[in-house]
Formats: sequence, C-alpha cells, structure tokens
Amino acid sequence: MELNELIPAFAAKLEIVGLEARNGACALEIDGIPLEIVETAGGKALVTSAIIGRPPLDRPDAFLKLLLEANTETLGPQGAAFGMLPDTGEVILQWRVTTRDLELDAFCAELETFVNQVEQWRLALENFRPAAEEAASREEEAPIPIMGLGASGFISV
Repeated sequence: MELNELIPAFAAKLEIVGLEARNGACALEIDGIPLEIVETAGGKALVTSAIIGRPPLDRPDAFLKLLLEANTETLGPQGAAFGMLPDTGEVILQWRVTTRDLELDAFCAELETFVNQVEQWRLALENFRPAAEEAASREEEAPIPIMGLGASGFISV
C-alpha cells in the first residue's frame, strides 16, 4: 500500500477525522508524540520520524555515544535509526518500511512499536540528565542506561 492509500485506511480504522497525506507526507500525533510520515523512493518506502529531544548541554558527548552504541541491529532502535536535525540539534528516531506488501494491520503494529520506542528513548533522555548531573557533581563518568543493559550494551555471563 502506498501512503495515499494507507493513511485514509489508517484514519478510518482509528476513526480519525481529517487525517490525510499531502504531497507524499503526513503529520499526526499519537500518544502526545508528533510524527511525520514521508513517502520516499517513488512510493516504495515510508519514513516515519519523531523527535526524541536535545542532548544534555553538559554531557552531549556521552549522550551521543549512547545513541551510537544503541544504533545497531541488536540493540536500541530495533530497525529504526537515530539522527540529528542540523538546524535545531534535536535527536530524532526514524523508521523506514517498504510499502511493497505492506498491509494496514502490519503498518499499525509497526507504528505502535515505533511510538513505544520513541517513548522509551524520551524517558532514557530524561533519566540521563539527572544521572549525568549527579555523576558530574562527584566527578565520575555518568552511567549510560540502555534498555536495562550496562554501558557496553552487552550482557556478560
């Protein structure tokens, strides 16, 4: 399904009045999270983006290191990718899905997973700030939470 078919079907399923795709893009809000969905590759893929937040001003390097460590196939974004908006410095999470064989129910499930990831990363950023501030006051390296794993992102047995 292409975006111009998918969005009306999505809106009808969730009983959202007035939601539509214009010029290959759609903006909506789910659970208080603004999302932008853009059609790419001549209608063969969709990219959904959401802002996670700004890196902490006092420890941007440590937070960006956390995002880069998480930006792998086995950790963190689970098929999505992190980026940074060049004009604002805000960190975004993006999810790309091909439209070939994409059905409405699969799109809804993937979108729900994406929104949950955005919520988790927003919470991680909120929790990162106090941890960084506390560690800085003790002149220590801030703990880097990542989905409940240690700073390396791997579990030792």
